[in-house]
Amino acid sequence: TLWYDDNFVGTELDLQVSYADIAKACGVNGVQVRTMEELTSELGNAVKMQMEQGKTTFIEVILNQELGDPFRRDAMTTPVPVAGVSRDDMCSQ
Repeated sequence: TLWYDDNFVGTELDLQVSYADIAKACGVNGVQVRTMEELTSELGNAVKMQMEQGKTTFIEVILNQELGDPFRRDAMTTPVPVAGVSRDDMCSQ
């Protein structure tokens, strides 16, 4: 769980777990992508499968923590609290 200025901003997931495989086990198409090109291709495939076959696709995007372009430069300004979520609401790990 990632926090910035005492606000929840995201979660780091275990790279040893394939969430795409979990999606497959749940009965949907699951794919894993690591590049923008792969994401573009798989997103197109997912839309086509949904529209033509009614099949849902879970796309697991593996990315690094660099703030690459295009990244909203204002994203690292102090966030505004949303939905009343606080650090105290989270379970310790």
